[in-house]
Amino acid sequence: MRALLSGAFANTAFCLFDPEGEERLSRAGRGPSMGLGGRGGRGGRGGRGEQASGDAGVIQRMNQIAAKYSPKGQKEDVTLQDFNSFRQALNVASADQRLLVFLNAENSSGQPVEAELKQVFADSEVVGKFHLKLKDETVDENWSKVVQGATDKPGILIIRSGTFGLEGQIVEQLPISSNAKEIKSAMLNANKSFAAREDRKTYRDHVTSGRRQGIYFENEIPYGEDRDGDGKIDNQRRGRRK
Repeated sequence: MRALLSGAFANTAFCLFDPEGEERLSRAGRGPSMGLGGRGGRGGRGGRGEQASGDAGVIQRMNQIAAKYSPKGQKEDVTLQDFNSFRQALNVASADQRLLVFLNAENSSGQPVEAELKQVFADSEVVGKFHLKLKDETVDENWSKVVQGATDKPGILIIRSGTFGLEGQIVEQLPISSNAKEIKSAMLNANKSFAAREDRKTYRDHVTSGRRQGIYFENEIPYGEDRDGDGKIDNQRRGRRK
């Protein structure tokens, strides 16, 4: 992030890369409107002013860039999404307000269930609507302690993350032997119900509520921003923990 923002460290940074993640395809900035040259955004002042008129230009530019690339290979060759830990996945799912699909299976690599999941997560009706975590025995041994309805039985779990991503609830559990059609159907049905009940979060209200409740998520990266690039968080002197 410091590299993208010329030494500064902020809570958001935006840049488009090629499919290999190596070549930059846009300028870097606090948000899409800065990186893609759209108007109407305020990416340099917090990155949250990019709604309204700037969106149309950003979307148009993204479509122009995307049109230069086309998918290669087959669905069975896709790389499945994963996270460093279940704890991280649950928190990100809450932030993005997506359902989390968790594969509770030991040594799942190469098993038939992964082949089925690859078909599902490459499906156009599924792409971008869910997060996926594959169980890692070394870091996920306590995952069930924060999930309501969890058991040790292997399976494919669809989990709704809590408001602040510290706990979750199982909304659907499928056998490890489920095929792609069964998995996709269960996921889309769960997502339909989830979308109807899940209220969209308002950033300011959400942060205020978390502070009032004393919510704290321990992160590897220190909280706050270093806009002057001196290597120190600017707001440490305020004496409050975000």
